Amino acid sequence: MKKIFVLIIVLLGFVQPILAAPASEYTIDLARNFSKDIFDLNGVPYLSPMVKAVNATSNSRFYTKAYVPRSVSKPYFKITVNGMAGIVRNSDKFYSPQLPMDSFSINKLTQYGTININIFDPSKSEIVIRDTAGLINYLFKTVLFDGYKSGKIVPPKKASSILGKDTTQLHLDNAVLTELVQNHVIYQYLPQEIKDTLLNVMKQVPSFFTLPAGGNISTIVAGVPQIEIGSLYGTEFLLRVVPPLDLGKYIGKFAFWGFGIKHSISQYFTDFVQTSDGEIYEYAPFDLALQVVYQGTNLQNKVGVTQSDLKANAQIWNANINISKSFDDIIDLYGGFSFDYIDIDARFKYFLPVETQMQLGLLRYDPVLDKIMPPEPPEYPGDTKPQTTKINLINRSWKATFGLNKAFGNFSIFADYNFSRFNIFSAGIQYKF
Repeated sequence: MKKIFVLIIVLLGFVQPILAAPASEYTIDLARNFSKDIFDLNGVPYLSPMVKAVNATSNSRFYTKAYVPRSVSKPYFKITVNGMAGIVRNSDKFYSPQLPMDSFSINKLTQYGTININIFDPSKSEIVIRDTAGLINYLFKTVLFDGYKSGKIVPPKKASSILGKDTTQLHLDNAVLTELVQNHVIYQYLPQEIKDTLLNVMKQVPSFFTLPAGGNISTIVAGVPQIEIGSLYGTEFLLRVVPPLDLGKYIGKFAFWGFGIKHSISQYFTDFVQTSDGEIYEYAPFDLALQVVYQGTNLQNKVGVTQSDLKANAQIWNANINISKSFDDIIDLYGGFSFDYIDIDARFKYFLPVETQMQLGLLRYDPVLDKIMPPEPPEYPGDTKPQTTKINLINRSWKATFGLNKAFGNFSIFADYNFSRFNIFSAGIQYKF
Protein backbone atom coordinates (compact mmCIF):
# COMPACT_ATOMS: atom_id res chain seq x y z
CA MET A 1 0.00 0.00 0.00
CA LYS A 2 2.87 2.34 0.82
CA LYS A 3 4.48 1.71 -2.59
CA ILE A 4 1.19 2.51 -4.31
CA PHE A 5 0.88 5.75 -2.31
CA VAL A 6 4.44 6.75 -3.25
CA LEU A 7 3.73 5.94 -6.91
CA ILE A 8 0.65 8.15 -6.83
CA ILE A 9 2.68 11.00 -5.35
CA VAL A 10 5.33 10.59 -8.08
CA LEU A 11 2.73 10.52 -10.86
CA LEU A 12 1.04 13.62 -9.47
CA GLY A 13 4.39 15.34 -9.61
CA PHE A 14 4.55 14.67 -13.35
CA VAL A 15 1.06 15.98 -14.10
CA GLN A 16 1.28 19.30 -12.31
CA PRO A 17 0.30 22.31 -14.45
CA ILE A 18 3.19 23.67 -16.50
CA LEU A 19 4.00 27.10 -15.16
CA ALA A 20 6.15 29.53 -17.11
CA ALA A 21 8.43 31.75 -15.07
CA PRO A 22 6.89 35.23 -14.94
CA ALA A 23 8.54 37.48 -17.49
CA SER A 24 9.74 40.97 -16.65
CA GLU A 25 7.55 43.96 -17.39
CA TYR A 26 10.01 44.97 -20.11
CA THR A 27 9.55 41.58 -21.81
CA ILE A 28 5.76 41.77 -21.56
CA ASP A 29 5.83 45.30 -22.95
CA LEU A 30 8.06 44.12 -25.80
CA ALA A 31 5.70 41.22 -26.56
CA ARG A 32 2.72 43.59 -26.68
CA ASN A 33 4.49 46.03 -28.99
CA PHE A 34 5.81 43.26 -31.23
CA SER A 35 2.37 41.64 -31.51
CA LYS A 36 0.87 44.99 -32.45
CA ASP A 37 3.60 45.57 -35.03
CA ILE A 38 2.89 42.16 -36.54
CA PHE A 39 -0.83 42.95 -36.67
CA ASP A 40 -0.32 46.43 -38.13
CA LEU A 41 2.11 45.15 -40.76
CA ASN A 42 0.16 42.06 -41.83
CA GLY A 43 -3.44 43.04 -41.09
CA VAL A 44 -4.13 44.39 -44.58
CA PRO A 45 -2.81 41.40 -46.60
CA TYR A 46 -4.48 39.06 -44.08
CA LEU A 47 -7.91 40.67 -44.54
CA SER A 48 -7.70 41.81 -48.18
CA PRO A 49 -8.93 38.54 -49.79
CA MET A 50 -12.14 38.71 -47.76
CA VAL A 51 -12.60 42.38 -48.68
CA LYS A 52 -12.21 41.48 -52.36
CA ALA A 53 -14.79 38.72 -51.96
CA VAL A 54 -17.22 40.95 -50.05
CA ASN A 55 -16.85 43.65 -52.71
CA ALA A 56 -17.66 41.26 -55.54
CA THR A 57 -20.52 39.58 -53.67
CA SER A 58 -22.18 42.74 -52.37
CA ASN A 59 -22.05 44.41 -55.78
CA SER A 60 -23.94 41.63 -57.55
CA ARG A 61 -27.57 41.12 -58.48
CA PHE A 62 -28.70 44.67 -59.18
CA TYR A 63 -30.53 44.10 -62.48
CA THR A 64 -32.13 41.48 -64.72
CA LYS A 65 -33.02 43.73 -67.63
CA ALA A 66 -32.15 47.23 -68.76
CA TYR A 67 -35.67 48.21 -69.80
CA VAL A 68 -37.27 50.99 -67.76
CA PRO A 69 -40.52 52.55 -69.04
CA ARG A 70 -40.56 56.32 -69.49
CA SER A 71 -43.59 56.67 -67.29
CA VAL A 72 -46.41 54.60 -65.80
CA SER A 73 -49.96 55.43 -64.73
CA LYS A 74 -49.23 54.00 -61.29
CA PRO A 75 -46.02 52.83 -59.65
CA TYR A 76 -44.91 49.22 -59.96
CA PHE A 77 -42.92 47.21 -57.41
CA LYS A 78 -40.48 44.37 -57.98
CA ILE A 79 -39.67 42.22 -54.95
CA THR A 80 -36.61 40.06 -55.46
CA VAL A 81 -34.86 37.41 -53.43
CA ASN A 82 -31.23 37.24 -54.56
CA GLY A 83 -28.70 34.50 -53.91
CA MET A 84 -24.98 34.86 -54.67
CA ALA A 85 -22.16 32.32 -54.49
CA GLY A 86 -18.45 32.60 -55.27
CA ILE A 87 -15.60 30.09 -55.20
CA VAL A 88 -12.48 31.17 -53.31
CA ARG A 89 -9.27 30.74 -55.25
CA ASN A 90 -6.46 28.92 -53.51
CA SER A 91 -4.17 31.92 -54.04
CA ASP A 92 -6.54 34.02 -51.91
CA LYS A 93 -6.04 31.72 -48.92
CA PHE A 94 -2.41 32.74 -48.36
CA TYR A 95 -0.21 35.82 -48.17
CA SER A 96 3.48 36.48 -47.56
CA PRO A 97 3.89 37.72 -43.97
CA GLN A 98 6.33 40.50 -43.15
CA LEU A 99 8.57 40.73 -40.11
CA PRO A 100 8.54 44.00 -38.09
CA MET A 101 12.16 45.11 -38.22
CA ASP A 102 14.30 48.19 -38.70
CA SER A 103 17.87 49.00 -39.63
CA PHE A 104 19.95 50.62 -36.91
CA SER A 105 20.41 54.40 -36.86
CA ILE A 106 22.03 56.61 -34.22
CA ASN A 107 19.54 59.35 -35.06
CA LYS A 108 16.63 57.04 -34.20
CA LEU A 109 18.39 56.00 -31.01
CA THR A 110 18.53 59.58 -29.73
CA GLN A 111 14.76 59.69 -29.23
CA TYR A 112 15.21 57.33 -26.27
CA GLY A 113 17.99 59.23 -24.50
CA THR A 114 21.15 61.31 -24.75
CA ILE A 115 23.81 59.55 -26.84
CA ASN A 116 27.47 60.60 -26.99
CA ILE A 117 29.63 57.84 -28.49
CA ASN A 118 33.41 57.69 -28.07
CA ILE A 119 34.53 55.12 -30.63
CA PHE A 120 38.15 55.24 -29.41
CA ASP A 121 37.32 54.58 -25.75
CA PRO A 122 33.81 53.14 -25.27
CA SER A 123 34.13 53.54 -21.49
CA LYS A 124 34.11 57.32 -21.98
CA SER A 125 30.86 57.24 -23.96
CA GLU A 126 27.99 59.10 -22.31
CA ILE A 127 24.60 57.43 -22.72
CA VAL A 128 21.66 58.49 -20.58
CA ILE A 129 18.51 56.52 -21.33
CA ARG A 130 15.17 58.22 -20.65
CA ASP A 131 12.92 55.53 -22.15
CA THR A 132 14.27 52.05 -21.43
CA ALA A 133 11.17 50.24 -22.76
CA GLY A 134 11.26 52.23 -26.00
CA LEU A 135 14.99 51.55 -26.40
CA ILE A 136 14.49 47.80 -25.93
CA ASN A 137 11.63 47.74 -28.46
CA TYR A 138 13.70 49.62 -31.02
CA LEU A 139 16.85 47.54 -30.54
CA PHE A 140 14.77 44.37 -30.80
CA LYS A 141 13.61 45.45 -34.27
CA THR A 142 17.21 46.13 -35.31
CA VAL A 143 18.25 42.72 -33.96
CA LEU A 144 15.55 41.11 -36.10
CA PHE A 145 16.86 43.08 -39.08
CA ASP A 146 20.42 41.85 -38.48
CA GLY A 147 19.19 38.29 -37.96
CA TYR A 148 17.13 38.39 -41.15
CA LYS A 149 20.06 39.75 -43.19
CA SER A 150 22.41 37.10 -41.82
CA GLY A 151 19.89 34.28 -42.29
CA LYS A 152 19.75 33.46 -38.58
CA ILE A 153 16.10 34.53 -38.35
CA VAL A 154 13.83 33.19 -41.07
CA PRO A 155 10.21 34.40 -41.20
CA PRO A 156 7.59 32.02 -42.65
CA LYS A 157 7.25 32.24 -46.42
CA LYS A 158 3.47 32.16 -46.32
CA ALA A 159 0.63 32.39 -43.83
CA SER A 160 -3.10 31.83 -43.98
CA SER A 161 -5.29 34.77 -44.91
CA ILE A 162 -8.69 35.16 -43.28
CA LEU A 163 -9.98 32.74 -45.92
CA GLY A 164 -7.28 30.15 -45.19
CA LYS A 165 -7.09 27.50 -42.51
CA ASP A 166 -3.89 26.83 -40.58
CA THR A 167 -2.17 29.00 -38.02
CA THR A 168 1.42 30.04 -38.75
CA GLN A 169 4.11 30.60 -36.18
CA LEU A 170 7.06 32.96 -36.24
CA HIS A 171 9.82 31.14 -34.34
CA LEU A 172 12.53 32.98 -32.43
CA ASP A 173 15.59 31.36 -30.87
CA ASN A 174 16.51 33.03 -27.57
CA ALA A 175 20.16 32.00 -27.92
CA VAL A 176 20.31 33.57 -31.38
CA LEU A 177 18.65 36.77 -30.12
CA THR A 178 21.16 36.96 -27.26
CA GLU A 179 24.08 36.48 -29.65
CA LEU A 180 22.78 39.13 -32.02
CA VAL A 181 22.33 41.62 -29.18
CA GLN A 182 25.85 41.06 -27.89
CA ASN A 183 27.24 41.57 -31.41
CA HIS A 184 25.13 44.67 -31.98
CA VAL A 185 27.08 47.78 -32.95
CA ILE A 186 25.72 49.80 -30.00
CA TYR A 187 25.93 47.07 -27.34
CA GLN A 188 29.47 47.85 -26.13
CA TYR A 189 28.55 51.50 -25.51
CA LEU A 190 25.49 50.81 -23.35
CA PRO A 191 25.56 51.14 -19.55
CA GLN A 192 25.93 47.79 -17.78
CA GLU A 193 22.46 48.05 -16.28
CA ILE A 194 20.92 48.43 -19.74
CA LYS A 195 23.03 45.54 -21.05
CA ASP A 196 21.81 43.26 -18.26
CA THR A 197 18.18 44.28 -18.82
CA LEU A 198 18.48 43.79 -22.57
CA LEU A 199 20.02 40.31 -22.24
CA ASN A 200 17.39 39.29 -19.72
CA VAL A 201 14.62 40.34 -22.10
CA MET A 202 16.18 38.43 -25.01
CA LYS A 203 16.23 35.27 -22.88
CA GLN A 204 12.55 35.70 -21.95
CA VAL A 205 11.11 36.64 -25.36
CA PRO A 206 8.46 34.04 -26.31
CA SER A 207 9.93 31.36 -28.57
CA PHE A 208 7.11 31.80 -31.06
CA PHE A 209 4.42 34.30 -32.02
CA THR A 210 1.26 33.01 -33.67
CA LEU A 211 -0.14 34.56 -36.83
CA PRO A 212 -3.92 34.15 -36.92
CA ALA A 213 -5.62 31.35 -38.81
CA GLY A 214 -8.53 31.92 -41.16
CA GLY A 215 -11.99 30.47 -41.28
CA ASN A 216 -11.13 27.82 -43.90
CA ILE A 217 -13.61 29.39 -46.35
CA SER A 218 -13.89 27.90 -49.83
CA THR A 219 -17.22 29.42 -50.84
CA ILE A 220 -18.79 32.81 -50.20
CA VAL A 221 -22.59 32.60 -50.13
CA ALA A 222 -24.97 35.51 -49.53
CA GLY A 223 -28.66 36.24 -49.78
CA VAL A 224 -30.14 39.72 -50.13
CA PRO A 225 -33.78 40.86 -50.44
CA GLN A 226 -34.32 43.72 -52.88
CA ILE A 227 -37.16 46.07 -53.89
CA GLU A 228 -37.30 48.09 -57.12
CA ILE A 229 -39.82 50.89 -57.64
CA GLY A 230 -40.63 52.60 -60.94
CA SER A 231 -40.98 54.47 -63.04
CA LEU A 232 -40.54 58.22 -63.32
CA TYR A 233 -38.96 59.75 -66.44
CA GLY A 234 -37.40 56.40 -67.26
CA THR A 235 -35.93 56.11 -63.77
CA GLU A 236 -36.21 53.21 -61.35
CA PHE A 237 -35.28 53.16 -57.65
CA LEU A 238 -33.72 50.25 -55.77
CA LEU A 239 -33.71 49.43 -52.06
CA ARG A 240 -31.86 46.68 -50.17
CA VAL A 241 -31.92 46.03 -46.44
CA VAL A 242 -30.90 43.33 -43.97
CA PRO A 243 -31.88 44.28 -40.40
CA PRO A 244 -29.30 43.72 -37.63
CA LEU A 245 -28.87 39.98 -37.18
CA ASP A 246 -26.69 37.84 -34.92
CA LEU A 247 -25.05 35.40 -37.35
CA GLY A 248 -23.09 33.42 -34.77
CA LYS A 249 -19.60 33.51 -33.30
CA TYR A 250 -17.74 33.39 -36.63
CA ILE A 251 -19.48 36.43 -38.13
CA GLY A 252 -21.15 38.32 -35.29
CA LYS A 253 -23.82 41.00 -35.44
CA PHE A 254 -24.33 42.13 -39.02
CA ALA A 255 -26.49 44.82 -40.65
CA PHE A 256 -26.72 45.72 -44.34
CA TRP A 257 -28.55 48.38 -46.36
CA GLY A 258 -28.38 49.94 -49.80
CA PHE A 259 -30.18 52.14 -52.31
CA GLY A 260 -29.69 52.91 -55.98
CA ILE A 261 -31.05 54.57 -59.06
CA LYS A 262 -31.28 53.28 -62.64
CA HIS A 263 -32.00 55.48 -65.63
CA SER A 264 -32.93 54.35 -69.12
CA ILE A 265 -30.55 55.48 -71.85
CA SER A 266 -32.30 53.63 -74.66
CA GLN A 267 -35.41 55.81 -74.25
CA TYR A 268 -33.48 58.56 -76.01
CA PHE A 269 -33.00 56.59 -79.22
CA THR A 270 -36.37 54.78 -79.33
CA ASP A 271 -38.28 54.71 -82.63
CA PHE A 272 -42.06 54.80 -82.91
CA VAL A 273 -43.33 51.93 -85.06
CA GLN A 274 -46.84 51.46 -86.41
CA THR A 275 -48.24 47.97 -86.77
CA SER A 276 -50.49 46.75 -89.59
CA ASP A 277 -53.57 47.38 -87.46
CA GLY A 278 -52.52 50.96 -86.81
CA GLU A 279 -51.20 50.55 -83.26
CA ILE A 280 -48.17 52.65 -82.45
CA TYR A 281 -45.54 51.42 -80.01
CA GLU A 282 -41.97 52.24 -79.01
CA TYR A 283 -39.19 50.11 -80.44
CA ALA A 284 -35.50 49.91 -79.66
CA PRO A 285 -33.10 47.24 -80.97
CA PHE A 286 -31.98 46.72 -77.37
CA ASP A 287 -32.40 48.35 -73.99
CA LEU A 288 -29.62 50.25 -72.28
CA ALA A 289 -29.51 51.74 -68.78
CA LEU A 290 -27.08 53.39 -66.38
CA GLN A 291 -27.22 52.50 -62.69
CA VAL A 292 -25.49 53.71 -59.51
CA VAL A 293 -25.86 51.93 -56.14
CA TYR A 294 -24.59 52.78 -52.67
CA GLN A 295 -24.50 50.21 -49.87
CA GLY A 296 -23.36 50.19 -46.27
CA THR A 297 -22.65 47.51 -43.68
CA ASN A 298 -21.97 47.34 -39.97
CA LEU A 299 -20.26 44.40 -38.26
CA GLN A 300 -19.57 43.78 -34.58
CA ASN A 301 -18.05 40.63 -33.16
CA LYS A 302 -16.05 39.08 -30.34
CA VAL A 303 -13.24 37.05 -31.91
CA GLY A 304 -11.21 34.11 -30.62
CA VAL A 305 -10.38 32.76 -27.18
CA THR A 306 -9.34 36.18 -25.91
CA GLN A 307 -12.65 37.71 -27.07
CA SER A 308 -10.97 40.45 -29.05
CA ASP A 309 -13.41 43.15 -30.12
CA LEU A 310 -14.01 43.87 -33.82
CA LYS A 311 -16.08 46.74 -35.20
CA ALA A 312 -16.18 47.45 -38.92
CA ASN A 313 -18.15 49.76 -41.17
CA ALA A 314 -18.11 49.57 -44.95
CA GLN A 315 -19.09 51.91 -47.76
CA ILE A 316 -19.72 50.11 -51.03
CA TRP A 317 -20.31 51.69 -54.44
CA ASN A 318 -21.27 50.24 -57.80
CA ALA A 319 -21.61 52.09 -61.10
CA ASN A 320 -22.71 50.00 -64.05
CA ILE A 321 -24.03 50.20 -67.53
CA ASN A 322 -26.36 47.32 -68.34
CA ILE A 323 -27.89 46.10 -71.56
CA SER A 324 -30.65 43.62 -72.35
CA LYS A 325 -32.51 42.15 -75.29
CA SER A 326 -35.93 40.49 -75.16
CA PHE A 327 -36.68 37.73 -77.66
CA ASP A 328 -40.44 37.63 -78.31
CA ASP A 329 -41.21 37.41 -74.61
CA ILE A 330 -39.50 34.01 -74.55
CA ILE A 331 -36.34 34.95 -72.73
CA ASP A 332 -34.26 38.01 -71.95
CA LEU A 333 -30.52 38.16 -72.37
CA TYR A 334 -28.80 40.73 -70.19
CA GLY A 335 -25.31 41.82 -69.34
CA GLY A 336 -23.32 44.72 -68.09
CA PHE A 337 -20.00 46.24 -67.21
CA SER A 338 -19.42 47.80 -63.81
CA PHE A 339 -16.94 49.44 -61.50
CA ASP A 340 -17.03 48.19 -57.89
CA TYR A 341 -15.54 50.01 -54.92
CA ILE A 342 -15.47 49.15 -51.22
CA ASP A 343 -13.98 51.12 -48.32
CA ILE A 344 -13.87 49.43 -44.90
CA ASP A 345 -12.84 51.07 -41.65
CA ALA A 346 -12.14 48.36 -39.08
CA ARG A 347 -11.25 48.83 -35.43
CA PHE A 348 -9.69 45.93 -33.52
CA LYS A 349 -9.32 45.87 -29.76
CA TYR A 350 -7.33 42.77 -28.93
CA PHE A 351 -5.17 40.96 -26.39
CA LEU A 352 -1.99 38.93 -26.71
CA PRO A 353 -2.62 35.42 -28.10
CA VAL A 354 -3.16 32.91 -25.29
CA GLU A 355 -0.03 30.98 -26.36
CA THR A 356 2.04 34.13 -25.91
CA GLN A 357 0.41 34.88 -22.56
CA MET A 358 1.29 31.37 -21.40
CA GLN A 359 4.94 31.78 -22.44
CA LEU A 360 5.11 35.08 -20.56
CA GLY A 361 3.74 33.50 -17.39
CA LEU A 362 0.47 35.46 -17.60
CA LEU A 363 -1.54 32.23 -18.01
CA ARG A 364 -0.83 28.61 -17.09
CA TYR A 365 -1.11 25.43 -19.13
CA ASP A 366 -2.73 22.37 -17.53
CA PRO A 367 -1.47 19.13 -19.19
CA VAL A 368 -4.21 17.04 -17.55
CA LEU A 369 -6.91 19.08 -19.29
CA ASP A 370 -4.55 19.74 -22.23
CA LYS A 371 -5.45 23.40 -22.41
CA ILE A 372 -4.35 26.85 -21.40
CA MET A 373 -6.37 27.87 -18.39
CA PRO A 374 -8.33 31.15 -18.15
CA PRO A 375 -6.94 34.01 -16.03
CA GLU A 376 -6.48 33.20 -12.34
CA PRO A 377 -5.57 36.48 -10.60
CA PRO A 378 -3.37 37.49 -8.99
CA GLU A 379 -0.75 34.88 -10.01
CA TYR A 380 -1.98 34.49 -13.59
CA PRO A 381 -3.87 37.67 -14.47
CA GLY A 382 -3.71 37.22 -18.24
CA ASP A 383 -3.16 40.17 -20.54
CA THR A 384 -4.82 43.13 -18.82
CA LYS A 385 -3.78 45.82 -21.30
CA PRO A 386 -5.66 45.44 -24.60
CA GLN A 387 -4.30 47.17 -27.68
CA THR A 388 -6.18 48.92 -30.45
CA THR A 389 -5.46 48.94 -34.16
CA LYS A 390 -7.37 50.73 -36.89
CA ILE A 391 -7.17 49.41 -40.43
CA ASN A 392 -8.54 50.96 -43.60
CA LEU A 393 -9.16 48.50 -46.43
CA ILE A 394 -9.98 49.57 -49.98
CA ASN A 395 -10.70 47.43 -53.01
CA ARG A 396 -11.50 48.49 -56.56
CA SER A 397 -12.43 46.16 -59.37
CA TRP A 398 -14.02 45.97 -62.81
CA LYS A 399 -16.65 43.36 -63.52
CA ALA A 400 -18.50 41.96 -66.54
CA THR A 401 -21.89 40.25 -66.14
CA PHE A 402 -23.84 37.91 -68.44
CA GLY A 403 -27.24 36.42 -67.59
CA LEU A 404 -30.65 35.04 -68.58
CA ASN A 405 -34.08 36.10 -67.35
CA LYS A 406 -37.34 34.20 -67.90
CA ALA A 407 -40.78 35.62 -67.07
CA PHE A 408 -43.82 33.58 -65.98
CA GLY A 409 -46.61 36.09 -65.66
CA ASN A 410 -45.75 38.36 -62.75
CA PHE A 411 -42.90 36.08 -61.69
CA SER A 412 -39.41 35.94 -63.16
CA ILE A 413 -36.45 33.68 -62.57
CA PHE A 414 -32.93 34.61 -63.53
CA ALA A 415 -29.30 33.59 -63.29
CA ASP A 416 -26.04 35.27 -64.22
CA TYR A 417 -22.29 34.99 -63.89
CA ASN A 418 -19.98 37.82 -62.90
CA PHE A 419 -16.39 37.87 -64.15
CA SER A 420 -13.94 39.80 -61.96
CA ARG A 421 -11.01 39.14 -59.65
CA PHE A 422 -13.53 37.18 -57.57
CA ASN A 423 -16.05 35.46 -59.83
CA ILE A 424 -19.66 35.24 -58.60
CA PHE A 425 -22.64 33.14 -59.70
CA SER A 426 -25.99 34.61 -58.75
CA ALA A 427 -29.63 33.65 -59.22
CA GLY A 428 -33.00 34.61 -57.83
CA ILE A 429 -36.73 34.97 -58.20
CA GLN A 430 -38.70 38.17 -58.65
CA TYR A 431 -42.35 39.13 -58.26
CA LYS A 432 -43.73 42.27 -59.90
CA PHE A 433 -46.97 44.02 -59.03
